[in-house]
Amino acid sequence: MATFAVDSSRQQMAATGVVEAVREWVETADGKRRPGENQARHEGTGLPLWGVEVLYQTESWGRVSTETVKVTVPAMTEPAPGMFRPIVFEGLTANARVDRRSQALSVSWEAEGIASIDGKTVDATAGGSGSKAAA
Repeated sequence: MATFAVDSSRQQMAATGVVEAVREWVETADGKRRPGENQARHEGTGLPLWGVEVLYQTESWGRVSTETVKVTVPAMTEPAPGMFRPIVFEGLTANARVDRRSQALSVSWEAEGIASIDGKTVDATAGGSGSKAAA
């Protein structure tokens, strides 16, 4: 897997307003993995993980398109960005890998926290990111 740091202040992103708890992966009796019932937690801080959906514009081979991705971010409480509001992350990374089964490129996004929503700084005291920030 290749990990790339992304300057979130330069890569304009807009929150879609969709946020969901990230689920822990569990191994079933038959050896397969699937999302479980418990919310996943950040290894370093123990904070719950949230998937914050964002969209951004990208260009590939001269073709401009819009991508929608979920950024996994730790926060004590559920982040609450408004629909289509600018969002900036702290420590944003993109992790690229090739799926062994489909041979397709897969990218997952992670951040250390939310720096601002709609240009307003997010209170970092409630777990390091985006705690119910109104946009």
